[in-house]
Amino acid sequence: MAGPAPIILCAGQYGSASTWLYNAAYALLEAEWGRVHRQFADSPDQLPLQVDARVPLLLKTHAPTRGLRWLAARTGGRAILSVRDPRDAVASLMARFRFDYALCRHRVEESCLALPALPGAMPCLLLRYEDGFSQDPKTITRLARFLGLKPGARLRRQVFAALTPEAVRARIDAMLESGALGPNPTAHSHDGSSHWHPGHVGDGLPGKFATVLTPGQAADITRRGAGFAEAFDYALPPPEPLVPGAMRSLEGWGPGIALLGAGFAAPDAAGAWFARRQATLHLPLRAGPARPLLLEVEAPARTRRPAIGATMAEEVLLAPTTAPPHGVVTVPLPPLAEDGEVTVTLQAGPPRPGKPPRLRLRAIGLAP
Repeated sequence: MAGPAPIILCAGQYGSASTWLYNAAYALLEAEWGRVHRQFADSPDQLPLQVDARVPLLLKTHAPTRGLRWLAARTGGRAILSVRDPRDAVASLMARFRFDYALCRHRVEESCLALPALPGAMPCLLLRYEDGFSQDPKTITRLARFLGLKPGARLRRQVFAALTPEAVRARIDAMLESGALGPNPTAHSHDGSSHWHPGHVGDGLPGKFATVLTPGQAADITRRGAGFAEAFDYALPPPEPLVPGAMRSLEGWGPGIALLGAGFAAPDAAGAWFARRQATLHLPLRAGPARPLLLEVEAPARTRRPAIGATMAEEVLLAPTTAPPHGVVTVPLPPLAEDGEVTVTLQAGPPRPGKPPRLRLRAIGLAP
């Protein structure tokens, strides 16, 4: 019994030239297979209700769900996987599209969590942005071979020529001039077929995070992308241990934001609000005697201010105590026998009905 046509995933970290690969793959597939359905989808729920099972699917994705990975593998599909240093991925989104840090962090973190599962699910062609594959004509040959295609030299040259930075910019300019991207295009506007956005073409330079992100933002992405970095051999620096007597500010996206775990809203210029009643801190600490953790908080409630408590591995460190309007909360930490990262869970309450507590964290440190 003949099965359904394959699903090809063009999966990539943001800013990793995955759109370049998506368009190159489509041109090669269409030339040899004929009709190919192409679209963006992170989940099977984003696919159309009616798709001819005989038509191959080429899906652009940044964070493929388990369902999409299973579906592609079940059809004998393959994945073209492009990766990039997650710090540069965030910086690229912010620089090219003027997206804010919170949105970029969320998107890149989702990719960091999803993409490492692909190589174990199906055959993958792994391409690193830092290797400059989108500037190398040989990539078209590698791509065709991986997909089981046999394009002639002329077609390979045509596909590459249509995807040079100059050619893509010219195509985007033509779409803008013709109104194909809408009357008032924004960074979110894109062509539904090619998925080119205004400002899509980058400069290809690695390490741009150093001039775009604050040190705190870079450290924040380093921690959130640690699993991705390990899976794809990116050497990201380990977190710097807290130093007694020094506070790490969260204001201005300072170094303290790298210590935030689940339960906080995305940090802004003034710190990070609690998004839930419980929130976690990941603290890199050196071995040593017991030393208090210092939390600079803000509780702007006009009436009843929330309480704040803390636990570590189910041990109560701080019984719930009323947070000051703006001040420092001291949390006793036990002695540590060796260097390492500890997780402290903060509880904030009483909760407002249907809303998180009005409590913002501004800085984190250790007592002298």
